[in-house]
Amino acid sequence: MSSTLKTRVLGIGLVAAATALLGGTALGGDARDYGTTAAPGLTHRQTVPPTAALKVKPFKTYSSASYNSGGVALRNRDRGVIHISGSVNVVQDAYLYWAYLFSTTPKATQKITLDRLYPSGGPHLITLTGTLIGTSADPCWGSAGGAVYRAQVPTDIATGNGLYEVTLNATAVGLTTGEDPWDGNVVYPMSEGASLVIVTTGSNNVSIFDQPLTGNEFDTSFSYTLTLPAATTGSQALFDTIGADGQEGASRTANADGTAAADEEVTINRKHISGIGGTDPDSDWNGSSGWPLPQLWDDTGHDISEAVPSGTKSLAVTISNPTATKNSVAQDCLITVANVVAY
Repeated sequence: MSSTLKTRVLGIGLVAAATALLGGTALGGDARDYGTTAAPGLTHRQTVPPTAALKVKPFKTYSSASYNSGGVALRNRDRGVIHISGSVNVVQDAYLYWAYLFSTTPKATQKITLDRLYPSGGPHLITLTGTLIGTSADPCWGSAGGAVYRAQVPTDIATGNGLYEVTLNATAVGLTTGEDPWDGNVVYPMSEGASLVIVTTGSNNVSIFDQPLTGNEFDTSFSYTLTLPAATTGSQALFDTIGADGQEGASRTANADGTAAADEEVTINRKHISGIGGTDPDSDWNGSSGWPLPQLWDDTGHDISEAVPSGTKSLAVTISNPTATKNSVAQDCLITVANVVAY
């Protein structure tokens, strides 16, 4: 669904009809369609895309840097483990992102616990206070909208490669049973997932983008431009996407080619980066951080050097689903959370 964008914090999308969904009752209609615009029994507000291109400035930029990220899907559970690999340098900074679907207005702050399970030496357990950085319309689950939080993580906790367990506050999760999200049992709030971004020393500039990127949704396509603080030099460029509610199909049944989910394409500066026909033919929005279940969270990365020649000052990003548009079928409903770029 296209999102009407607001400055800094995006407007909350309201479900037009409650349809008796706000208890612990099962949703009406076909559970196979949850997470797409076609869900029977759900009246979803369709919003329109911005008339002018969305330009996003970085939340933070680091020089002489590198980064790594990792994510975990959390639907119907209150905890999970994030894996970080590939980090070889000294940690400069770190941020934890998480998201959930709500039935009542989310608070400006929310607690979350982060426990470094490995390596175990030194400080490893901390409770963080996250700040609400954006909200979105409902991604086709009958909620009142999605909330995204960000918390800075001390570098004596986020030390680099390892295993990091996140435990959500009760205000972010309704079910902790681990059951299939598509079984029809919907209890709000509905947790989505969490990602950890660790910035280390290195040889590039690294920029983290979230506000006002956070919370956007789209129906047929969504475009935005990331403004780089400095022109690229022609060295290797990397790009990570963190987002909520991506899915392959419904539960363990993948959609056949020609339907909505898992067919999203991403282009950057008109270069086809991922999706059918791209450098990476897989979608960035198929719930891969939670395969085979619960899906609904993605933390994916690419080398985008071909799209970023020397002197590039911005990244024009488009997320679309031409397959769904061509076949007039339901779109996958998504929530963007953050992008990280090294250049």
